[in-house]
Formats: sequence, C-alpha cells, structure tokens
Amino acid sequence: MAYRLHSVHTEMNESILIVDDEIYLANGCAQILKRAGFTCLIAHDGPTALSLFDSQRPALVISDVNLGEGSGFEIVEYVHEKSPITPIILMTGSRNLLEHDLPVGVASYLRKPFSTSDLISSVKSLLRAKDVKPI
Repeated sequence: MAYRLHSVHTEMNESILIVDDEIYLANGCAQILKRAGFTCLIAHDGPTALSLFDSQRPALVISDVNLGEGSGFEIVEYVHEKSPITPIILMTGSRNLLEHDLPVGVASYLRKPFSTSDLISSVKSLLRAKDVKPI
C-alpha cells in the first residue's frame, strides 16, 4: 500500500491542548512546546478541557490521568468519540497504571517525570503519523 503526506503542516499550525491540574506542569509543558513552535491551549480541569476541545479542535491532546475535576480517561473517551483521528498522550506518575494496555483512543503515554526531548519527540512523531494517509 502506498502512502503520501496528506497535508503539509508546519509545527506553527499545530495547536496542542494540555490538560493538567498541576499548574506548573501544564505551563511548563506549554513553554517547552511553544519554544518548539507549537501553539498551546491549557486547561486545568476536565470541563474546561472539553470546552476548549470543542471550540478549538486541537491537533493533539496531552492529558494527565488524575485531574482535580474530571479524569484523563473521561477526556480520552470524549475526544476519541468526537474526533477518532486526534492523537492523545496520557501523562501519569503511576508506575503500573498504563504498563500493559492503553485505553482505546490513547496513542502514547509519558510517565512523569519525563524529559523535554521525550515530550517534543512524542508530539512530533504523533503529528507526523497523523498526516500519513493511504493513497
């Protein structure tokens, strides 16, 4: 089967929704990704994340599993239902939570603490994969 790049995206055109109730972590991830050329949206709870997803339709979602209000799994379910092609990265501090099976709709996960390079490479890889379509 042949593949081609469906549409050419520059990183500057890609908005990423970051969801974490730890404000410093969400803001830190946004700063890292902004320096890499991405536009970032930040939510600190589930309801805000879902509202931003509906209004902005980001190219990718990064969410913590445990949120003060809502959960990362609820966000995954909602995003996957609304837009199955939107890649989702889950963040977790748990050693066992995502060890074997990722929930349906999750493309990848990052175990806290993670490196700047792991964050950027995960995002770039998933956005590149999203653009490759069968001919």
